[in-house]
Amino acid sequence: MKSDKENNKHLGAFISRLRWQAHFIQKFEMEHTMEESSINKGYHKLKKSISETYKTAWETGMTGFPLVDASMRCLNETGYLNFRMRSMLVSFFTHILWQPWQEATAHLSKMFLDFEPGIHFPQLQMQAGETGINSLRIYNPIKNSLDHDAHAVFIKKWCPELANLPVCFIHEPYLMTALDMQFSDFELGIDYPKPVVDIKTNRKKASDILWNLKKNPLVQEESFRILKRHTLSNRSKLLPNE
Repeated sequence: MKSDKENNKHLGAFISRLRWQAHFIQKFEMEHTMEESSINKGYHKLKKSISETYKTAWETGMTGFPLVDASMRCLNETGYLNFRMRSMLVSFFTHILWQPWQEATAHLSKMFLDFEPGIHFPQLQMQAGETGINSLRIYNPIKNSLDHDAHAVFIKKWCPELANLPVCFIHEPYLMTALDMQFSDFELGIDYPKPVVDIKTNRKKASDILWNLKKNPLVQEESFRILKRHTLSNRSKLLPNE
């Protein structure tokens, strides 16, 4: 049997989650415009062109990046995905594909069995790097794939067309040479899509733009407003110096 100390630890973690849920729901009620626009008004000037090609590839799990595609296919089939993979999907869409977070809303809200607007919209904006108060997180799907699915068990399940490839190529099938593909009876672009974007180029572009935007006076002013309105007064250490 588990000790009272261990039970209390788990109970405390659960209660903490309930508090955070209530916090985000309250924030959404106080800043209802975040359903359509970034809570930090400094990011309203950030304009991204919508690509239906990128959007469709992402929604159907056909981007050419195995962990991204496996995660989306899993979500589409089961309605569930763990937090890290949810974050990675949004990060990939908003940073690597450079698409507006608003364009991810409809698909994800339909797929998540646990959809809650109060959590959904703040999390979307946080992962998109458009709050000004959170760290910028641009997930690398290749690193996450190697770190969290080293033997490609998850990828093989949801991208079965890759299952017979050597594990090293399951993570990055686009690295296969013509001879590699011949040995594996596999053709990139036919059996599995080629990457829809150059990840290194797009990752740097997103990082440069968003880090520079964090220095914008309006972004910083809005960051102060958000923290002051939505954090406890005794958490003054989180606020910029007045």
